[in-house]
Amino acid sequence: ITLVSSHPIATLWTHCTHLSATVDALSQIRASTMKSLVGHLLLLSCLFCWNASLVSAAKKKQKKHKPYQYDTNNYVNICPGFTIQGKAAHKTLQFLLQTSGATTLKNKESAQHKAACWILQKDKKAKGKKHLSQRYALAVLYYITQGDTKWEERTNWMQPTKSECSWMGIRCGLGGTIVGLDLGFNNLTGLFPRELKLLASLTDVDLHGNEIQGVIPNSVLEAWTNVKYFRLHMNGLFGQLPREIGSMTKLKELHLFGNYLQGSIPTELAKLQKLEKIDFYANNFAGTIPAALGNLQNLRELDLHDNDLTGRMPSSLGRRKMELLACDCLGKKPEVQCDFCTVCCQGLPDLKCVDMKTKKKIVNPL
Repeated sequence: ITLVSSHPIATLWTHCTHLSATVDALSQIRASTMKSLVGHLLLLSCLFCWNASLVSAAKKKQKKHKPYQYDTNNYVNICPGFTIQGKAAHKTLQFLLQTSGATTLKNKESAQHKAACWILQKDKKAKGKKHLSQRYALAVLYYITQGDTKWEERTNWMQPTKSECSWMGIRCGLGGTIVGLDLGFNNLTGLFPRELKLLASLTDVDLHGNEIQGVIPNSVLEAWTNVKYFRLHMNGLFGQLPREIGSMTKLKELHLFGNYLQGSIPTELAKLQKLEKIDFYANNFAGTIPAALGNLQNLRELDLHDNDLTGRMPSSLGRRKMELLACDCLGKKPEVQCDFCTVCCQGLPDLKCVDMKTKKKIVNPL
């Protein structure tokens, strides 16, 4: 009963309790045998209703999360000059439609359309849901960041007979599951595709030093629960850092410096108890610094300088033994007040950072 106390069905048990009390009252005028019989029947009735309601709730929940089933016959000519035929091809098409949506997939200019048609017409290795998911996610990334014209290196990418594990920058674990994505400084130019959420086994993501723009999709962060190292610095990302960052509970290092991220720093970061490094240098984060960051027991480096943050550095961070704690705390009127930061910086017109222990000017606190 305690385990399901938060379930709406707990109200049924309350009614059962009240009815049981009624039976006890009636026992004063009824024979003990009748009391026992009524009590047992009442209990069995309540337990039956309880079980039926739980089953019904479970079915509703399962039905709610069941993906929409498309009539794939309406999309057999989605790829120009090619007609989709066969049960396996229709199953693949169903997956593609459910992943990216019909509107996006029908748009012949979209990266998703190009990736889907490559899968349906040319690819020879997208067998089984795992490899289909992986190859489609990578194909979307390739087309949306202009891999065919912009990338510096693309060895084996989009080769229909080559395993995705042999594609440049891809690292696989047991069974051919992708665990590493390393495409740093490769001139990826375009948006951050939400289809990357299909790579749910990733542990290491490095996309720094590119021209990736737009917002970080919250569905991707929600799916990347195994990522330990996340490097998106030196790109053109904007918007807020999604609160779904709190889902990445295995994260150890988060590097986002050199973007245009704005809004407040999400307090959900405090859920990431394995975090050791946070680098938000040179963004547009505003507001105060969350005191909850002081609860990160493994945090060793936190760089928040060159943002629009104000107020006082939380004392909870001062109690931690930090190797690096940097913010805009330099000058006569510092944007952030901090008596225990290891590095204090200030912006224009006299842009500089100072090591607070040696009092020497430094070029880069990292």
